[in-house]
Amino acid sequence: MKARNAALLLAPAALALTIFVILPLMWVVRTSFNHTVDGAYMVSAFTFENYTRFLGSGWYLVNTLWFSIRVAILTTAISVLLGYPVALYIAGTRGVQRNVLMTMVLSPLLIGLVTLVYGWIVIFRGGGLLNSLMIALRVYDEPVRYMWDLKGVVILLVYIGMPYIVLSLLDSIERINPSFVEAARNVGASRWRAFWSITFPLTMPGLYAGLVIVFTLNFSAFAVPLMVGATDTQMIGLVIYREALLNNDLPFASSLSVIMIAANATILLGMSFLFGKLILNRLEAKR
Repeated sequence: MKARNAALLLAPAALALTIFVILPLMWVVRTSFNHTVDGAYMVSAFTFENYTRFLGSGWYLVNTLWFSIRVAILTTAISVLLGYPVALYIAGTRGVQRNVLMTMVLSPLLIGLVTLVYGWIVIFRGGGLLNSLMIALRVYDEPVRYMWDLKGVVILLVYIGMPYIVLSLLDSIERINPSFVEAARNVGASRWRAFWSITFPLTMPGLYAGLVIVFTLNFSAFAVPLMVGATDTQMIGLVIYREALLNNDLPFASSLSVIMIAANATILLGMSFLFGKLILNRLEAKR
C-alpha cells in the first residue's frame, strides 16, 4: 500500500519530468547526429561530424568551451567571496533588519531577467550611475566601458548568482550550534581561525549547493551575454543560440548543447569529489 501511494504521489512529477526534460533532451541528442544541408532544414543521419567539428577545433575549445568555463569559475568565485560575509551577517540579525536584508538579497530573483538586465544597462552606460559614482569618488577619471564588454557580463552574473550563494550558506550557518564558535573564541582563537576551523567546514554542504547552482547558471548563461556582452562574445550558450536561430544549423547547435551538458556534469562531478575529500579530511583531522 505504501509503495502504491508513493508511486501515485510521484507520478505527476515523473510525467512532467519525462515530457519537459527527458523527451526534449532525447530529441536534442538525436538531432546532434543529423546532417545540415544547404537549402534544407536538416537531413536525418547518424554522423559524428558535428561533434568533431567542435571538439577537433582548437579555436572552439579555447575560445568557446574554455572561455565559458573561465567566466563561470571567475563569477562563481566572486559570488562566494562576496556572499560569505553577507550570509554571516544576516545569520546574526533578527526582526525587521533581517527581513529588509533578506528582501535586498532576494531582489534579483524577484525581478524578471530581461527587466533586470535593462535596468543594469541604464547603470552601465557611459553617463550612467556606475560611471558617475566612480568618477565622483575619483576611482577613475573617465567613463569605463561596461556595456558590450566582458566586465558588464561578469558584474551581472555575480549580481544574479549571489542570492543563491547567500541562501545556501545561510541555511548551513543557521544549523551551526553557536556554542561551537564561542568555545573556539574562549580558548583564544581569532575570528578568522574560528571561521576557518568551525564555520567553514560546517557550511561546506551549503557552499557546495550554492556552487552547483551558480556555476551551472553562469556556465550556460545566455541572456546576459546576449544583452550586455560584445557581439563576438563566445559564451557557449550564446554560440548555441547563434547556430540554432541565426545560422539555422540545428544539428551543430544540438551537439554543442550535448557537449555543454557533458562538460558541466563532468565539472560538477569533479567538484563533488573534491568536496567529499575535503569533508573526509576534516573529519579525519578531528579524530
